[in-house]
Amino acid sequence: MWKGRTPDVLYSTTPFKYKFSRMILFIHAFSGYDTTSALFGHGKTKLCCLLEKNRHLEEKIQVFFNSEATIDQVAKAGETLLIHLYGGNPRTSACDLNHLRYTLFTQSATKARSTLARLPPTVHAVRFHALRSYLQIQKWLGHEKNPHE
Repeated sequence: MWKGRTPDVLYSTTPFKYKFSRMILFIHAFSGYDTTSALFGHGKTKLCCLLEKNRHLEEKIQVFFNSEATIDQVAKAGETLLIHLYGGNPRTSACDLNHLRYTLFTQSATKARSTLARLPPTVHAVRFHALRSYLQIQKWLGHEKNPHE
């Protein structure tokens, strides 16, 4: 079997505080797992660093652990997290994910080498990514959800 260029990395909750280690389920599901797609160029380490620097995002993450969360709550939390992950500011009225995507596209179009895969996903793609992550976390927590609801 062919060995990739990415080095093997062992993740441990030891260096994190107890409160941060409770987010490991979310980090694993949201950053890419067997049932959820990975975000190109944004792996588990980048998501860990984002959550460590922006502790206020824990409130958004709690939606993914709430078995009674609505589809819109999960989608909005996922969108807010991705805006932060891609360097946007969700507090500005002009910054939604589509606006951020357009801004990053226009910035990358001026460069000699640009990779479209590095752009944030569309709002609809994020909605489904967040819902897949939510369903996976709920399954790990023992709350079987009907994916069609």
